[in-house]
Amino acid sequence: MEDIRFLSKYLALVVLIYGLYNYKNYANTKAKYFIFSILYAVLTEFFGSNFHKWFGIVNYPVYNVFIIVQLSFYLWWFQTLLESLSRKKIVRLSIFIYLTFSLLNIIYWQDFFLGYQTYTYGIGVILVLLSICFYFIETFNKDTILSITDSVLFWFALGVLLFYGTFMPFMFASKLFLTIDKWIYSLVVFVLNVIMYSCFAVGFYKSYKNIKESTSL
Repeated sequence: MEDIRFLSKYLALVVLIYGLYNYKNYANTKAKYFIFSILYAVLTEFFGSNFHKWFGIVNYPVYNVFIIVQLSFYLWWFQTLLESLSRKKIVRLSIFIYLTFSLLNIIYWQDFFLGYQTYTYGIGVILVLLSICFYFIETFNKDTILSITDSVLFWFALGVLLFYGTFMPFMFASKLFLTIDKWIYSLVVFVLNVIMYSCFAVGFYKSYKNIKESTSL
């Protein structure tokens, strides 16, 4: 029986297809870059779920690379949304710090092939959450706050926030869960993925709805 957490790849694939179908609706916005992170997630999920079968080893390297690449992308993407130059500089500096720490963690602290890079994950998530806070601070201070839920960017940010902000303690305890009760860990991963990809899907729908309303005026 397939591990339930790996069923997330099918949900991610559906959302990816929906996002590509609606691409023309947000092609001229900064949301256009986000579709590539979903594509990368889909490829990682399909590759990671078959990694052990193909190579005979645990898929730690696949998801360790994913952690570094995906969190680095989020940091870069959120800084493109910021208007404050000082906040942009902080997030850009955090990308350099994060990548440097990731390399040092691989060399000196955590084995890249025998376990998850939890230190890299933890530092990355904290920095991503900080960048999301910057985004929400600027968004909530705008006159358009009453229509914030109509923004595709808002739903993307919310999805990332809900998944990574909630999953961090489970990531640190992943070895314990996988040893004692793998089902709970798998269920948590699956449910959080459902929440995150549902937010992404709502964002894509909002992009379609906004274009439809603007063309009907």
